[in-house]
Amino acid sequence: MKHHTMNLAKGMLRIGGISIIERQINTIKKIDTPKIIIVRGYRAQDINFPYIENIRYYTNEDYANTNMVASLMKARSEFTEDISVSYGDILYNYEMLRDILTFPDDFVVAVDVKWKKYWKMRYDQIEHDTESLKIGKEGNIIQLGTSNPPIEEIDARYIGLLKFSRKALSIMEDIYDSNERWKTAYMTDMLQEVIDRGYPVFAVPFENGWIEFDTAEDYKKNTNWFNNESLLRQLNLKL
Repeated sequence: MKHHTMNLAKGMLRIGGISIIERQINTIKKIDTPKIIIVRGYRAQDINFPYIENIRYYTNEDYANTNMVASLMKARSEFTEDISVSYGDILYNYEMLRDILTFPDDFVVAVDVKWKKYWKMRYDQIEHDTESLKIGKEGNIIQLGTSNPPIEEIDARYIGLLKFSRKALSIMEDIYDSNERWKTAYMTDMLQEVIDRGYPVFAVPFENGWIEFDTAEDYKKNTNWFNNESLLRQLNLKL
């Protein structure tokens, strides 16, 4: 994100005058009596919402040497009920969150089956920054996370929005505790391990309805899209 994040956590970048994370919070608050948990890392002091109730904060002090799974495990004392997990650099429609929370399985992953349309708008091409995601006949993911695979190995795009049941969280804790290597693992690495151990991981399909802030160009385009209702409709995005 270049100069945008030299002195500010990425999730606190503003779009339409409101930070990315606060926009996520506003989406989450549409759920009845939500409990919101934020795991902070880089520039943790930036991420603070004293005017919003029911937020609990955890911090991954070793964020520079660890990765997403380690950050999630910082909040493992909260693993007493089903939870949804969102990356801190995406925005998504409320319907995505609602549908994964009500999907009756242990491991649930939101995916974009129309991702090529978004990629064309985002990168002007589809063969850029891709990763594999193969979906079986019953809707379960059978493989994911390989960088820049052949296009035919991408049935949908992984978004970074998930639901885990209490059972799923227990399975993930056991995997995490089994080997130090999980401290540097991506979430897709953990999901692939879960799949390899024989647990079903289900994909809930959506048609766009989300955006990601991964580069300075993303931030520029997303900001422009926010001010263009026609483009928001093309992305099926309700910000």
